[in-house]
Formats: sequence, C-alpha cells, structure tokens
Amino acid sequence: MSSTSQTVLCMILLCLTSFFITPLTAAVNFEDDSEQSAYEVIQGYGFPVGLLPVGVKAYELDKNSGKFAVHLGGGGGACSFPIFGYEIKYEPTFTGVISNGKLTNLKGISVKVLSFYWVSIIEVVKRDDLQFSVGIVSVSFPVENFHQSPKCGCGLNCRPMVNPLAVSSS
Repeated sequence: MSSTSQTVLCMILLCLTSFFITPLTAAVNFEDDSEQSAYEVIQGYGFPVGLLPVGVKAYELDKNSGKFAVHLGGGGGACSFPIFGYEIKYEPTFTGVISNGKLTNLKGISVKVLSFYWVSIIEVVKRDDLQFSVGIVSVSFPVENFHQSPKCGCGLNCRPMVNPLAVSSS
C-alpha cells in the first residue's frame, strides 16, 4: 500500500472519530439512542464498525442535524495505534456530523504523515471504498479493511501477553 493511501486511511479514521465528538447545540432527547451502541449507530449510517476504535464508552447524537460526539473510555488520554502503515490518533472525545455514507466536520481524529507531522482527518465518505480526506488530499481503502475495530496501542495487530516464566501443565 502506498504511503499516500495510508495517509488517507489515517485521515478517514480521524474524521470518523471527530464525527462523534462534535458538541451538540440543539436540545435533543437522547433516550432513544441509549439502547444502541455507537458501533450500531455508525452501521445504521452505512459505515463499518472499524471506523471506531475499541473502547467507546458513550456518545451523543442529534438525529436532526447529525452532529455527534464520541467519548472513549480508558485513562482519559488520546487513543493512538498503527494501522495500514499509518499512525492514527483519536482524542478522548471527537466530534463531527454524520449522514448516510458521509462523516464531515470531523474534529479530534488525526493521522501522522512523514513520521512526525499530525494532520486532521476532516471527512470520510463511503462509496465502493472508504475515502478519507485531510483537506486537499484524500485516499481510499476497501471497506473490508474496517470490519474489525482497532485497539488503542496495537491497532489490528494485538497479541495476548505471554508470561515467559509460566509453566505449561500439559
């Protein structure tokens, strides 16, 4: 995968994350959403669950405007992980606007480019592929790459810790 494609993927992840973090300004009854997880909600808009990292503890969604905010659990710090050759970072709360097949105005999701520079993912569009945009540049990835949610710290390449001192009983 080219570095441009990887950069775009990271940007898309950041945009999606921002979608769920945007502060909601309209008064909305959120009780109807309490039974659905953020992962179920994003699927309802045509996106795969893998746009959200493991560990979403809460979200708000204004169904009228599509404005959302997503809150990650854990130690309160940012969630970052390697994926498809990129480093992606989700802030503890990220926001945006969601509609069918589109995440816009994302804030709180970024991708590391050139090994040292973080760029905000501002939009994700689902067509045949997922197109991640950081403004003037975008990159597309197959939707199939996002059927599993990445984990903070290790992305999709997490391995269980093995104690080298443990003795097998078999």
